[in-house]
Amino acid sequence: MKVKYLITIMLILIVTGIKAQNIVGEVEYRYRIFYAKIYSSMPYLTQQEKDRIQLSMSNPEGYSTRMKLQFWPEKSRYTFGDPYEVQSYSSQVEYYFIENNLQEQSYLKYMDQMNKTYIVRDSLHAPKWRVMNEIRDILGHMCMKAVSEDNVKGQKITAWFASDIPVSVGPEEQFGLPGLILAYDINDGMLIVEAEKITFGEPKELIPLPKKMKGKEISGASYQTLVKEFIQASIESKAAWMWDMRY
Repeated sequence: MKVKYLITIMLILIVTGIKAQNIVGEVEYRYRIFYAKIYSSMPYLTQQEKDRIQLSMSNPEGYSTRMKLQFWPEKSRYTFGDPYEVQSYSSQVEYYFIENNLQEQSYLKYMDQMNKTYIVRDSLHAPKWRVMNEIRDILGHMCMKAVSEDNVKGQKITAWFASDIPVSVGPEEQFGLPGLILAYDINDGMLIVEAEKITFGEPKELIPLPKKMKGKEISGASYQTLVKEFIQASIESKAAWMWDMRY
């Protein structure tokens, strides 16, 4: 009985590995940010200021941007998709490109953040995920829940990954789970990113690598230090840091 069990497990792992080798596709995500919720959580604002923000910025649907992820067994690329009529309140940056190389365990990020353009290259370090005993259907794929934390930004992250799409990638800076991340949210709905469409097969138009990257080239550790310092300075000046940085 024990031998049969081991053989079954080995066969499942082999089949999953074969599937992962052949999975290629593209995902369109809806990136929604809820500014009124974010502002309401800021401890240094008065109740009067929070009420005013609720009246001026509250939007039950959030402020939306469409994003696009292309994935292969060995890498992924992520950038802006076709725009919505309703855009995010935050200033639309010109550059936002992420490539994760799973084979070489490295990444490239090219993005406008904190009023500058940065080129960040470093080794991949996946978030520390805890897989939970909850499931959810997203676009016909049964997804499992996983949670993590971003200690630099002070965020609680909840992700949903499809184990039937065994590629370890996802939107924004979320990856490292045993399946494609189809949705995630930050701090109980202050930011929600959800897949709207999945297309399997080689994408018709590849997300190109930026041809001429002009910006400050730094390591991942140095960039995280800049982020931490920027957030701290924003808090001290009672400013909202998410206007100049991805939330």
